[in-house]
Amino acid sequence: MFALIHKHKRFVSVIIAVASLSFLFWMFSVSDLKQMFGLQRCVATVNGSCITLREYRYELLRFSSVLNNPELKSLIKRQVLNSVISREVLFQKALGLGIVASDREVAETVKEDPAFRKDGAFSFDTYKDFLERIGLTPTEYEEILRKALTVRKLFNLVESGSYLSKVELDVQKKLTSAVFKGRLYLITPEYVKLDYRPTSREIEDFFAKNRDKFKVKKPAVYRVWKTDSKEEAYNVYSLLKSGSVPKGGTLYRGEKLKTLPEEVISTIERLSASERFLITKSKGTYYIAYLEELPSEKVKKLEEVKDQIIKMLIESKKEKKLKEEAIKLKAKLSAGRKVGLRAVEFDESRLEEFISLFHLNEHEALRLVFSKERVFGPYKVHGGFALVYVEKKLYGEVKEEELKRLRESLLRSKADSLLGLLADKLVKSASIKINEDYLR
Repeated sequence: MFALIHKHKRFVSVIIAVASLSFLFWMFSVSDLKQMFGLQRCVATVNGSCITLREYRYELLRFSSVLNNPELKSLIKRQVLNSVISREVLFQKALGLGIVASDREVAETVKEDPAFRKDGAFSFDTYKDFLERIGLTPTEYEEILRKALTVRKLFNLVESGSYLSKVELDVQKKLTSAVFKGRLYLITPEYVKLDYRPTSREIEDFFAKNRDKFKVKKPAVYRVWKTDSKEEAYNVYSLLKSGSVPKGGTLYRGEKLKTLPEEVISTIERLSASERFLITKSKGTYYIAYLEELPSEKVKKLEEVKDQIIKMLIESKKEKKLKEEAIKLKAKLSAGRKVGLRAVEFDESRLEEFISLFHLNEHEALRLVFSKERVFGPYKVHGGFALVYVEKKLYGEVKEEELKRLRESLLRSKADSLLGLLADKLVKSASIKINEDYLR
């Protein structure tokens, strides 16, 4: 037997290697192997170029605190991916124009980053520790950095070709220097009388149409084992793989989940009904996570929320009545008639104050500055509505230093808009394939 093995030792070596790999695949799932050895699937491909799971997760890190919110999680994931795709198409466009950040520029950017400094100088160990925490290799991180720097070069090129007309600058000067004098009318609930009590039919209809408002959400529960021993990690993982949940571990849900390393949290949150456990590693420690309870939600019964619905319906009816009265008052003021409502006078108020107080959109801000009308609103404010009566409008001079800052800001904004339009156009014409599994 030993003679046969010796004679065919090369063939036997292959068999042993295959058997070893089989054992390895039995110990870890495919997704675990990809996590442990850096083999990543594409979250999306853009004209054949892969946006890796590592690159995508790195961009998600800045939103880690918001990702715990189930209502925002899917939206943020998609928005971040859209942003990465836009960067990718712009990077590819820049390459086609011969624009690319050099190795030297990438290296200098890394060395100048304060996050990688220790005692005032660049520290490779600090750099290495940072990359280990976020789950990237130096090559991967520096490639992401190269894309960002290249897109910045493209932006600078677009900005250098942008210009401002005299009309554009004059409009911005007026928006910046406009000063208002006038009166502010507040229409509060005391101004109207409301004799209203919702009927049973109204309450039931409101509940039927707004069931989502009365959902009680219960977060997922994870059982997590932490160990520095590979053998112990293997034992826990093996038991989970065999269908039994080992004793021990710590339960995590909601806010408590944030006490784990960020890269571990982002990995754990991938767990689902079809993939309930996984293993990952951070700073030499193994984390084996098991999805003990799936996230759930239920709608409260009508009897439980009846008083809340009554209050909501009354508030809605009162707001509608207040707005109707505010519109009537606006018509009187516009016609030059007196109104029996006390006003608050304002003097030398600037546009940013009105934007802040009334959350004005761009269109309404332009109306306030350039319109010949005197009455503006009604604007929704806490507890009611507001009307603004402008008696006088003045445009001051803008100092040269402020004008220079304004011009630079406008050029940057214009270049940013142009680059955004270019990105939208490139995305529409690009061949893009998205792996929806990573957006759930």
